[in-house]
Amino acid sequence: MKFAKAMTTLSLGVLMSLGTTAMAQNSAKDGLEKIKGNLNNSKTNLQEYEKNLKTVEGNLSEVAKAKSQVENQQKQVHQQAEENNQAMGRIGGQEKEIQGLINEEKNKMSQETQKIAELEAMIAKIKENQKKRELNINDYQLQLSQLTEEKKIWNSRASTLKEQNEQVNQKLRGLASEENEWKAKQRGYQGEVKRWSKEVERQQKISDSYNSLAEVK
Repeated sequence: MKFAKAMTTLSLGVLMSLGTTAMAQNSAKDGLEKIKGNLNNSKTNLQEYEKNLKTVEGNLSEVAKAKSQVENQQKQVHQQAEENNQAMGRIGGQEKEIQGLINEEKNKMSQETQKIAELEAMIAKIKENQKKRELNINDYQLQLSQLTEEKKIWNSRASTLKEQNEQVNQKLRGLASEENEWKAKQRGYQGEVKRWSKEVERQQKISDSYNSLAEVK
């Protein structure tokens, strides 16, 4: 902003009035003229200073306006600086939070790496166990093959034993039938023996009675 330049130079009449005052003693008329001149010069200087005063007051008004604008700018700068500080604080908090999250992820990754190592060791152990199980399966399959062959032998023997058992059962059935026949004959003969035993006993009594009678005669 451009400010008006105040006029501070005294008029030539004021300078001349100083010499005129010194010479006033010589002539009252000249003195009166000088006084009028001094008055006019004073009025001229007053007008000049009033003009300069207005210029200064105008400049002060402009300065006040400029100061107000600068103060507003200062407030805006302070407000923006406060916002900037708040933003920096917020960013700092976010950075701290994110760094915490990064550290947390790193810790988890470290734990997971250790877990992976444990799982890999476990997997290696399981694979080793699987190899052993494959050997066991092969051994069991060999045993199954042997049992299959042995089963064939026992099945063949079972067939033979079945035939033998059938033959034995058939013989037993024959013997049972024969036994039943002999038991039936036994019962018949036992009946006859019993009957004839009684008959012999009866005949013996008759004989004894007859002999007794013969001896009496």
